[in-house]
Amino acid sequence: MQMDIQQHLNVQQRQELVMSPQQLQALQILQEATLELQQRITSELNVNPVLEVTGNGLEQLAGNPLEDSGLGSQNDEHAAQLAEYDESMVDAVREIGDEGLFRDALAGVAYDEDAEERRQHFFNSLSSEATLQDRLLEQLRDVVQDDPHWVRICTEVLGNLDDAGYLQAGDDDIARGAGVSLAEAQRAVVIVQSLEPAGIGARDLRECLLLQLERNRERGSIAWDIVDRHLDDLARNRLPQLAKSLDADLSEIQAAAERIRSLDPRPGHALAATPVNYIVPEVVIELGPEGRWQVRMNRWTTPRLGLVQRYVDMLQEPSVPAEVKQFLREKMASAKTLMNALGERQATIERIAWVLVEMQGDFLREGPGKLRPLTMQQVAEELELHETTISRAVANKYVQTPHGLFSFRHFFTTGYQGSDGEALSSRAVKEKIVALVAQEAKAKPLSDQKIAELLAKEGLTVARRTVAKYREEEGIPAASLRRVHG
Repeated sequence: MQMDIQQHLNVQQRQELVMSPQQLQALQILQEATLELQQRITSELNVNPVLEVTGNGLEQLAGNPLEDSGLGSQNDEHAAQLAEYDESMVDAVREIGDEGLFRDALAGVAYDEDAEERRQHFFNSLSSEATLQDRLLEQLRDVVQDDPHWVRICTEVLGNLDDAGYLQAGDDDIARGAGVSLAEAQRAVVIVQSLEPAGIGARDLRECLLLQLERNRERGSIAWDIVDRHLDDLARNRLPQLAKSLDADLSEIQAAAERIRSLDPRPGHALAATPVNYIVPEVVIELGPEGRWQVRMNRWTTPRLGLVQRYVDMLQEPSVPAEVKQFLREKMASAKTLMNALGERQATIERIAWVLVEMQGDFLREGPGKLRPLTMQQVAEELELHETTISRAVANKYVQTPHGLFSFRHFFTTGYQGSDGEALSSRAVKEKIVALVAQEAKAKPLSDQKIAELLAKEGLTVARRTVAKYREEEGIPAASLRRVHG
């Protein structure tokens, strides 16, 4: 019995250790959002001198430059080569880890200026985009104590900020994008609005100014009342009218106006001096010249990487010391692992996009109202992948469609089956509810039960409580609050 237990433990241990570091990196890269991926690439370019940016898009290594050339088997010969080789090179290799030293030590090896220019261009293209989100993320991790759940949801909020720091997505959009409840999305917005500077995450100018006043404990002040209820009058400089409306002296109104004008209407600019665009589509789905759908990967999101050819050639040179060759092999192996992972990432996302084209064709042709129910399990079965792989691949990624920019998760939704056999997503049902409310008699608005009955006449069986839930998610008040008395 004891032997059986030991064998079970051994099998279990072996199963847990199956995944290699390369596989783990590939999974991490697959799940990373565009900005995180770009930061990873930047980091690797900074520490790996054999890796270069060759252009936009991805490039797989041709052949295997990592194989030993066969010149390293003769120890005596290599000892002689080391003695004859530039002493500065040998000293630098002994201090491996400093890219600058390594480059300086390559006497007679001219670093490719074009490659360096491409590398620097890539760095520069990232710096202006990462500044605002990086600084907010630093604060965020402290606020939520690095809780991965809330970091992920709040990152979805940050991804929808414009360069001025304003939130450009509704709570329901954030909930769908992050795959969480509406309440969690709303909580995430509140968390982001608690960050510095005050006003970040506001939906409009009014909310932005109120957040700043509240941060300074000025709720209930004259300045607060002006921003809350009379911002238009202030914009038109109607100070006497404001004094009358608020029953205040003109001097008090003037002081409040000065206070309001001292607030920052664009708090995001305090963290980013240049425009910041956080939401970048991984994929573009568009109609081609022949009226067929095309899936095009956004090559801007990931640079084309390659190896510095001079360093590859050095593996074939007898005069290069063994220590240098070993250093090069290690750096090339790291580069190849990264490039392969990037290639797998792109291929997986592209395959998922083609499935969306096939299964959400009505949406692409006619708009959001034709979004059909679709689960990750369905896509996983179609591509013969695990459901968790699909989940990682679509996390925090976006696709550009003829009807706008959507998160990949937007296309995965539960739905209903009509009497005619047509499947409709929950999003489409919500739009039907919105349309019914828009057409209702204002003096006699539709109750949730009545809406459910009308949907049933269209062949959609939706419970009353589900109607109430969808109505609330769309920001529609209850029937009693919508009634207009004549």
